[in-house]
Amino acid sequence: MKRRSVLAAIGTALTVFSAGCSSRIASDRERNYEFGIHNGSRDPYSFRIRIGNDLDGYFQEETFEMEGETANENVPVEDTPSRIYLKIDSAEERRFPWPASTSELGKIALKADIWYEPTLQQDILIQEG
Repeated sequence: MKRRSVLAAIGTALTVFSAGCSSRIASDRERNYEFGIHNGSRDPYSFRIRIGNDLDGYFQEETFEMEGETANENVPVEDTPSRIYLKIDSAEERRFPWPASTSELGKIALKADIWYEPTLQQDILIQEG
């Protein structure tokens, strides 16, 4: 008799403590990520952007031929990102972390804005969109 009570108590405790876990995991997968690219220069540039979710690989690659002082603001991302690889014209590719969310502690931003302005000391800025 006690065995059934103990098993019922353990089952109830597991149900209570795991409530919402599957929805939390599912909600992270269902988040829609995107990025925007902004050419702040007056000159046209070619931008190759690769989005990855590990240190050495990427799952999405986009190339943009952009006139000066233009933007492409809402490019959807196919998976959960953690890295941005950016190559401008023939320059060496540079790697950046996906920005953190400023409104959701411990989460990454839903949108990354990539700003390029070659006349500034820090020519590339990546921040939450």
